[in-house]
This record gives sequence, structure tokens and C-alpha cells, in this order.
Amino acid sequence: MPAHRPSTVLAPPREQLLLESVRSVTVTFKGWLAEALPARGLGMAQFWTLSDIAEHGPVNSAHLATYRCVTPPTVSVVVEELVRSGLVERRRSENDRREVVISMTPAGRKLINELWNRVGEKMAEATRNVPQKDLETTARVLGTFSTTGRSAFLGGSA
Repeated sequence: MPAHRPSTVLAPPREQLLLESVRSVTVTFKGWLAEALPARGLGMAQFWTLSDIAEHGPVNSAHLATYRCVTPPTVSVVVEELVRSGLVERRRSENDRREVVISMTPAGRKLINELWNRVGEKMAEATRNVPQKDLETTARVLGTFSTTGRSAFLGGSA
């Protein structure tokens, strides 16, 4: 009978470790949003578009389409839903009257802040036993990951 050899446990390659971690966090994050969005009349597309307008606005549709990785017609549909809900408004640019810019309304700003605060509370609750030093390291790594990734994706306009 052959001798039993213990299996060797290898650490996953760097890419696999990052992919699995980000995938897992993304699933959790989506779950938290899925709990909160329907009661506020929003879907994921509306939430992320509203978030992008809050972060980068006022913006035009072309920016949103690039940033959201969707087509301009898709952006138009989502923005129209947000306009009808009173969360964003369209207006002519002060610099170029041909351009239409999209900006937050006070109701939109209040709602997006409320939703992000809810997610922040969930994150704090989920990490309450994680040492501050580990949180700071995680934030630094994710910040580097995000800055580098956005810069490459958006051509330096992170």
C-alpha cells in the first residue's frame, strides 16, 4: 500500500487572491444594496448612475456612458428615470450651450448620502473585530488598486 502523502496547500497566485477577494466583497456589497434600493424605488443602474453624478457631477451623458461602461442610449434611459423621480436634473452647460449637463437635486443628494451611510454602517458592523491597522492597510491597498485601475481605464482621468 502506498504511503499517504499530505496534500500541499499552496497560496493562490496573487491574481486569484485579488479576484476572489473582490468578487466576494462585490457580492456582499450588492446584497446590502439589494436590501435597501427597492424600498427607495431604485435599481442598481439608477443607484450607480446617481452615485457617479454625485461624485463627478455635473456631468454630461458621454461621461456617464464611459464611466458606467454602457451605451449613451442606456444612460439616457436611466437619467430620464432619475429626472422623473426628482433626483437629478438636466440643464444647458454655462460654458457650452450645446452641451446638456446632469446634476443632483437636493432630494438626490439626500438619498445617495442616506444609501452610502447605510452601506458604511454595514461595513463598520462587518469589520468591527478587525484591528484598525488591518483596516488601514486594506484601505491603502484598495486605494492603490482603484487609482491605478481607474487611471488605466479612463485614460488618466480618475
